[in-house]
Amino acid sequence: MNGSDEVIGPHRFRNNQRMVPAAEAAWQLSADHGMLDIRVEATDGQNRLRDVRTGHEFMNLSSCSYLGLNSHPTVVAAGIEALREQNITGLAMAEFRIRLDLMHQLEEELSALFGTHVLPSISCGSISAAVLPLLASGHLTDGEPMVVVFDKFAHFSMNFVKPIVADEAKVITCPHNDMQFLEDVCRTYPRVAYVCEGAYSVGGLADLKGIAALQERYGLYLFIDDSHALSTQGANGQGYARSVFTEPGDRTMVVASIAKAFGSTGGIAMIGSSRHYDFLYRSGPLGWSQGLRTAAIGTSLGSIAVHRTPELARRQHQLAENIEIFDRRLKDRDVRGTGSHIKFVVLGDNDRAVRLSTKLYRRGYYCSAMFFPIVTKGQAGVRLMLRGDMTSAMTEEFTSALEDAWDELG
Repeated sequence: MNGSDEVIGPHRFRNNQRMVPAAEAAWQLSADHGMLDIRVEATDGQNRLRDVRTGHEFMNLSSCSYLGLNSHPTVVAAGIEALREQNITGLAMAEFRIRLDLMHQLEEELSALFGTHVLPSISCGSISAAVLPLLASGHLTDGEPMVVVFDKFAHFSMNFVKPIVADEAKVITCPHNDMQFLEDVCRTYPRVAYVCEGAYSVGGLADLKGIAALQERYGLYLFIDDSHALSTQGANGQGYARSVFTEPGDRTMVVASIAKAFGSTGGIAMIGSSRHYDFLYRSGPLGWSQGLRTAAIGTSLGSIAVHRTPELARRQHQLAENIEIFDRRLKDRDVRGTGSHIKFVVLGDNDRAVRLSTKLYRRGYYCSAMFFPIVTKGQAGVRLMLRGDMTSAMTEEFTSALEDAWDELG
């Protein structure tokens, strides 16, 4: 064995030596086109940002605030009011020891809003990092380790902890939405957990009905990250995953960011059973001294207030209308994400992706160029997000701009 063999990792689930150079080359390409480090002031939410150095005004089509609630007056005012009332930015300690009563109020109101036990935290990523290793070791089920299957397109925040999960149990990567593959795993192993997204960050939706059928047949445990769908659908904004898994039960956990369509900051876990509720609060990153800060608690309570008004349905309806407009106009183009508010224009190579992103920006729309390792090598493209605070006219205008820029790209 030579010296290098002793220090190089097995690279079973990640390979920075391969990923970092490839990613940095693509990021540099974006920087060379002036598409990074754009400094702005917001003059009309996400619909009108102004580059403070050039004066260029544009609409942000890369925002995950799919309903525009991050600039809603009720949400903003609630954050300010929470700070004034509490007169402290946060306790800066583990919340299972001492926490603001306002945090307890948030937990209760989130649980009432979504109709199940809700565990809030500083981020959805922290929840994944805390929960997935415990899921693998069996501490969320019967105490026996589980085979953990990650969908190939599962978000980086989940894939990031694969090596840790693999230290507890067997880890398998499943081809995207491949229910036959997943069923074969369930037939082979008696205890299986499936880790996936509801609405995928690079476009497309999980096969919830297929997943539900496997859960019913084999007792499959489900860990579904529904960050990109929370608030965008459902009477109270429960999201896409809860449209099928209406009652999470003992073998389903739905986690989601409340920093996206919900319009605040942080993450939540929707848990069907209270059996492991307190235990999770003391586990891994959830037990560290980094809970939600006071302003974030306040904006979350403000968003809950908006979710309980007819305005939520109006914004959801407008988002659905914008999706229909886009899908109808671009039905003959190579765009992933039909029926979803997240669209991905498939272009192939990094240069074309960055050039289309740049052309759109010059026309007044910021859309992100995406490349390996965010997407599969050779599948670079442009990701764009539709929002419920965009009017139909805005969507029509943007779609025309995209068609023109795409045709100009050739």
